[in-house]
Amino acid sequence: MSAAINNVNNIDCIEGMQSLATGSVDLVFADPPFNIGYDYDVYQDNLESDDYLKWTSRWIEQVVRVLKDNGTFWLAIGDEYAAEMKVLMQREFGLTCRSWVIWYYTFGVNCKNKFSRSHTHLFHMVKDADQFTFNADDPGIRIDRKSVV
Repeated sequence: MSAAINNVNNIDCIEGMQSLATGSVDLVFADPPFNIGYDYDVYQDNLESDDYLKWTSRWIEQVVRVLKDNGTFWLAIGDEYAAEMKVLMQREFGLTCRSWVIWYYTFGVNCKNKFSRSHTHLFHMVKDADQFTFNADDPGIRIDRKSVV
């Protein structure tokens, strides 16, 4: 099965990206498993740290390959690997971090033996620090502070 552009593809992410042409994608958003032991259908979410980071490197390598020169990559990740992922994306793959956003949410899993998660890290990465798309004037981008209660 090969991935198609402008479609939702139910395929292994690495296999799917390998079927795409180099430099063919404007935007990638990834929300991978956080490697914290959650029970997924077929994915093992409790890998040894080195194995998780090796797997992460494999799919990030494909993200960078398929992104256009002015492409943008957003990554959602939990606390456990956020800093390592940022360093990996910058040092190993040459991406530039435009923003490190904390997404606060009020839903999710309630924990019995520790505090519940209430945020996720979002990294806004670009291939070229000088050539990228950011629609700052789009009405959905900025929050009008006067309307926030």
